[in-house]
Amino acid sequence: MNFPHRQPGCSIVRPDDGRFARLAALFLLVTLSSCSSRSPSGSPAVLSPPVTANTAVVSTESWAFESAEGRLIRTHHYRVFTTETDPNLRDALPVFLERALNHYTTAITPLPTPDLKLDTFLMADRAQWQALTRHIMGIHAGPYLRIQRGGFASGGRALLFTIGHRDTLAIAAHEGWHQYTQRTFKHELPVWLEEGLAAYMEGFIPDPSDIHLPLFRPWANPERFEQLAGAAASGRLIPLSRLLDISPAALLASDTDLALTYYAQTWALAHFLVDPHAIDTGLPTSMPLTRILQDAAAGNLRQAIDHRHGPGASQLLARERRGSEAFTTYFTPNLPAAEHAYAAYVQAIVRGSKDRILAGQRPFD
Repeated sequence: MNFPHRQPGCSIVRPDDGRFARLAALFLLVTLSSCSSRSPSGSPAVLSPPVTANTAVVSTESWAFESAEGRLIRTHHYRVFTTETDPNLRDALPVFLERALNHYTTAITPLPTPDLKLDTFLMADRAQWQALTRHIMGIHAGPYLRIQRGGFASGGRALLFTIGHRDTLAIAAHEGWHQYTQRTFKHELPVWLEEGLAAYMEGFIPDPSDIHLPLFRPWANPERFEQLAGAAASGRLIPLSRLLDISPAALLASDTDLALTYYAQTWALAHFLVDPHAIDTGLPTSMPLTRILQDAAAGNLRQAIDHRHGPGASQLLARERRGSEAFTTYFTPNLPAAEHAYAAYVQAIVRGSKDRILAGQRPFD
């Protein structure tokens, strides 16, 4: 998610045995204010050859945090500070981050790349991460320290700790989207879209050309798929109108499982907005999503909402980052029709094939 000052991101992606503690920390942070500075302008995104292990790393040098020895790994767009001792994960992270950034900036529409390198910290254990969090976040560290597994993004920096090879990379992809938008976008996205796209960016499979490299496939997210299917089977899906206006922090206070469903549904909503022509929705193609992303990056989002809904309509978005105004401005003013189409899309997903999900494919034809 997004919070200090311009609402930094902090979210945990993979619901497992520690999901309550992770989600509790996640949603508690939604309403915090952030200590990050204003985002610098970005440069236009450009398509480049796929990053490989041989091309990702620019330099490597020694780095230490307190008594922990580590490395500072520079890539074209990142500075990776890490005390990780597993060479497989340590070597995989730089190329993973570069490929993730390429995915962020090209998957939906060309988006600007950051002018400054993004700092990503991967600590070998939670104790090191806690010390680093206190050092960087200062008086704002308290709520972050409640995170039991994973990490967070704030002010364009990601602070992570190791939780296993694949889960660490998945969290890096999710938090990396928050890290990227915090540093690059001039206007914040509404939380339902910010979190939906962060979940959309999580999915990856091994690249057939080199199984040690990631190939980003947004559908390759069995955890989100299973949560969505379970919610549908139990009749606990959240209506779109509520999903747009929900406060994850308030939701967690009443129902942790429904909080997981919120993230699964925003994942499905991101797919719906990327690919509305996959079923007969009656809504436009993905161009509205292109426009809202480009407007947020350029700093035109709030003006567009005020133009549509009247002066001051964007204040709720700027203050709380929720509400339907952005949706009705960019996608359709007919929210009941969108509600019906989105519900049909979710049903198409949950009736689909998990094998296709595991392969990174849309679960229905």
